[in-house]
Amino acid sequence: MQEQGKYKIGEYTFQTFHEYRDGQEDVRKIECINKELNIQDPEVAVRLYNDIRSGKIVFKSPIGDQFFAHLADIVADKSVDLLEDKAVVEEAEGKVKYQKILGVAFIILALVSFAVFGIAEIRDIVTTRQMQKLADQVETPKSQDNASKNDDAKKEDTSIENGDTSSDQEEQTQNLSVLPEYAELLQQNPEMVGWLSIDDTEINYPVVQKDNTYYLTHGFDQATNSNGSIFMDERCSILKPTINTIIYGHNMKSGMMFGGLKNYLQEGYLDAHKYINFNTIYEKRTYEIVAVGLSKVQYQDEDAYRYYDFITSTSAQDLEDFIQNVDSLAVYGNADGLTLQDKLLTLSTCNSYTEDGRLFVVAKQVQ
Repeated sequence: MQEQGKYKIGEYTFQTFHEYRDGQEDVRKIECINKELNIQDPEVAVRLYNDIRSGKIVFKSPIGDQFFAHLADIVADKSVDLLEDKAVVEEAEGKVKYQKILGVAFIILALVSFAVFGIAEIRDIVTTRQMQKLADQVETPKSQDNASKNDDAKKEDTSIENGDTSSDQEEQTQNLSVLPEYAELLQQNPEMVGWLSIDDTEINYPVVQKDNTYYLTHGFDQATNSNGSIFMDERCSILKPTINTIIYGHNMKSGMMFGGLKNYLQEGYLDAHKYINFNTIYEKRTYEIVAVGLSKVQYQDEDAYRYYDFITSTSAQDLEDFIQNVDSLAVYGNADGLTLQDKLLTLSTCNSYTEDGRLFVVAKQVQ
């Protein structure tokens, strides 16, 4: 998944949450200054520079230090004759010299980064176009109502949804027919297991399944692609669904794949986007989100609950443990009221709120 730091603001990495909050506070101060003042005005720059230097305005993080250094650059270039204190002039000029050295390094780094970014942008554009072409080949559901209109496309054998393992059911699964809209895509990639979409979002992708590593670095066309694909956990099955189906995707900065899931951390977003459409290649399904949570990848020797290990349940206690832990990690919603009869869907992606952080969305099937 996307590279994680402890706590990040842009390119700045903080080791503790306290330092991270100081950085956030500095960002707000700088935004306010830039909004209210024209720091390119020599008189404004001098006054602001002196206020920071005298401690009237205090910054607590490297973000604030960088802003002060930038202000010193402006003062030295435009405002030397307005400064009353020669020592201030010398200090500002000293900062400018240091900034110029850093500036050259940053320019070189920026050029390299821009080239890398440009390549990534081109790759994202190509991937987006590929995904759009795939989307054009199918009619993805646009609302819960649309899903209900397509009820006739569901298979009569509802016992398959309930995970019946009898030999009769195994024989019937072999007779399932692929939904017409996915037949061509299945020929392009036989590892396709369905299609995932959330109305009024950018999440609208085919879902594939192999092992839990291959599609981290490969697209639907199975070519190497840093965006990866949306893929189902190798432990899950669309023929005999486990109580919880887990689907993974990268949290791309471009917003591709599961990059849009971070919007669920915004208040009110869940209420407006509570339904997930996950159609298998055999049937159409709709899920209602019950909880959105933040967690992290646990090391093997850590005695901690792992939401991504809840696939099957053999007892009510297994489900109760899952519910309690989801509730303890939930930012919005809760898993109360889930039963062993519910079929669950969990979307999982990385999140930089902490090192090895994860964002997950839990939903239950309603159609």
